[in-house]
Amino acid sequence: MNDTTISSPNESAGDTDILDLLGMLRRRKGFIALGLFLGVAAAVLYFFLTPPTYRAKMEILVGQKSGDLVKGATSDSSVEGAEAAEDVLSTHIELMTSRRILQTAIDKHGLEDLASIAEVVAEGRSSLKFVMDNLSVSKGGEGVARDAHILQASYDDPSPSDCAVILRAIFDEYAAYLKEHFEGTSTQAVDLLTELSDKTAQDVKDAEEAFASHVASSTLMWDGQKARNIHKDRLMKIEESLLELTEQEAEVESRLAVITDFLQNTDPNSITDFNRLALLSEKEVNRLKLLYEITRGDVASEAFQAEQPIRQETARAEYDEYLQLVMKEKKLAEKFSEGHPQVVSIREQIDLMRQFIDENSAKITASEIRERMEPAEMLQTYVGLLKNDLSGIQKRREVLIRRSGAELILAKELEQVEMQTETMRREVLRRQELFKDTQDTLKELNFVRDYAGFSTDVIGDAETQRRPSWPNPLIVLALGIFAGGLLGFGTALLADVMDTTFVDPDDVQHTLGAPVLAHVPRFEPFKRKRKDPPLKIDSSIRVYHQPRSPSAEVFRVMRTGLLVEAKAKGLHVFQVTSPLPGDGKSTTSVNLATAFAQTGKRTLIIDADLRKPRVGRLLHLEGSLGLSDALRQSLDPSKVVQTTVQDNLFAVSAGSIPENPSELLQSDKFAQLLNAWRSEFDFIIVDTPPVLAVSDATIVSEETDAVLLTVRIVKNGRRSAKRARDILRQTGASIAAIVVNGYQTKDRSYGYTGGYDAEAYGYGYGETHKAYYRESKKGSRPLQSTSS
Repeated sequence: MNDTTISSPNESAGDTDILDLLGMLRRRKGFIALGLFLGVAAAVLYFFLTPPTYRAKMEILVGQKSGDLVKGATSDSSVEGAEAAEDVLSTHIELMTSRRILQTAIDKHGLEDLASIAEVVAEGRSSLKFVMDNLSVSKGGEGVARDAHILQASYDDPSPSDCAVILRAIFDEYAAYLKEHFEGTSTQAVDLLTELSDKTAQDVKDAEEAFASHVASSTLMWDGQKARNIHKDRLMKIEESLLELTEQEAEVESRLAVITDFLQNTDPNSITDFNRLALLSEKEVNRLKLLYEITRGDVASEAFQAEQPIRQETARAEYDEYLQLVMKEKKLAEKFSEGHPQVVSIREQIDLMRQFIDENSAKITASEIRERMEPAEMLQTYVGLLKNDLSGIQKRREVLIRRSGAELILAKELEQVEMQTETMRREVLRRQELFKDTQDTLKELNFVRDYAGFSTDVIGDAETQRRPSWPNPLIVLALGIFAGGLLGFGTALLADVMDTTFVDPDDVQHTLGAPVLAHVPRFEPFKRKRKDPPLKIDSSIRVYHQPRSPSAEVFRVMRTGLLVEAKAKGLHVFQVTSPLPGDGKSTTSVNLATAFAQTGKRTLIIDADLRKPRVGRLLHLEGSLGLSDALRQSLDPSKVVQTTVQDNLFAVSAGSIPENPSELLQSDKFAQLLNAWRSEFDFIIVDTPPVLAVSDATIVSEETDAVLLTVRIVKNGRRSAKRARDILRQTGASIAAIVVNGYQTKDRSYGYTGGYDAEAYGYGYGETHKAYYRESKKGSRPLQSTSS
């Protein structure tokens, strides 16, 4: 069994789909021509048999009117300064083709009296539907003006004059509807707005009078913008004063509490003047100083005033320095322990500062001591001032609270009146705004009433037509050619799909799924004279008789491809078969074997066609023993091998015709013979019967290394070749390569027909050979023998 696929040395990727299509057009050009002829004939008949139709056209410029032009504004519109948007044009198309417009045009203009529509009515059809079917409206112009705001209206009619009359009537009703619709709507809107404006003006007057009367009769104060409640204003000021007193009271109580806590929680004997002065701020000291000077009468003393700045600066400097040391000592005590060097040092500085202050105090004269207030006296006086301040604040609070209650009662009494006044004021404002909007809208509507709606100007009127619009000879002819071309192309494609004939060798390769190893062309037979000596082997063996001819070169190319594959895959035994008789398999086998022998390789060709053998005749073998004798009599393999006129070429003929060729080939003896010859020869070529004729070829394929299928491009050859491929695959064999026999690129007739009946599985050689020889007499002989 073999499953080898041999790569063809000249294997190509195949034609593209475009090339296949062009090839189909060349092969089926008759169908194309027939389709074109029928299309043109149908177009001519249609042109002469179709009644003429005339078309009236009208171009309508649609513009939307606007009051902006009258008001002096710049407009982007066309003639009337209006721009019709796409949705507006679409609306106008629907309006012009609506049943209402068309029915009104038919009724008002008596269109049913026209000959074309009267005929429709007489037939019982609807005149409205007839007009709708023949009316066409589109938007835009042509070419660069395709976005123009223009309606293109056309009407088709058998009468050249009626089409223009009907189209004008439709436009008249369309324009009349637009004018009536927009003018009626504008007038109605103006009347409604005028009535609303008068009513709104009276409402504004009534509201203003009611508001003025209300303000005049109330106790509220009117400042020209809004009403004021004076009791509420007073109440707000009293509340602000109470808030300020509360803050002052809190400040006085906090100062008094600080001094009281200090005096109660500190030993009187340890309190120094500096401790007492530290409780007073600069502001409080100045207040006490002023009070003391007033009581002593020294405020106006020039000497006191002259020395006062110096004393203040000195005392302030000493006091400030002392306070800084005390604050620093507190921070260090929080940070370090009691015996820390920094804490000890700062305390020593405080003692020195206190000693310095005491020494300076001792130097003050008696008169000077008498003229100043002691710190203890100052602190006591300050406490008294704070208590007096606290008492005054509380008395003032009581008075303000009484006044607040009285004003609150009066403010509440006016609050309802105030809210009513504000409501009436807002009502006046709302009515004034409504009146203003009404006036503005009415003014604008009156201003643009005569410039609203749409303008419809006819820039291309409908005219009576002299030439019919349909049928157009050029369009009808073009459509006929196009339809005929499609018909011809479809017919050609259908015929090509249904045709089972091989188109070319590449079609063979694509169909059978195996590479094409060689294309063997047709060649002319030898021109021999009667007096010429007889040939040693058959004249079809061109590799022997004409080794330099193109035909022989094809077999050498085939040999080269097989040698490459044989070396790469270890192939030695090649089987040659065909789907049907007459495909040239025997002639191909002998030529291929001769080509192998010419390279110096010991080559054996075996005729395994035990039913209709041909190899012996082609090589002119004389021995009577052959393959069938070796299988039946168990002869030595060398006994049936014969030499030939070609060096290194040996042959085994079929021998006597047996009654059971299939059984002989399927016996173990055939496999033993083949194995014996494998070791003796370099290459073995086995010629077997056609695959579709008998089962011999599939039996032999089990013992060979590669199967070469010889096919001929003949009518209905595709079906038989595919059946042969399927039969080989069913038995486990596959086609390694294909040899296309009898191929000629300029041969436009694949008319080779055999008399073999594949369905009956008979061998049928007789009629096939007769047909072949009839073709041979015409001067063109395919590469085949009389039996294969």
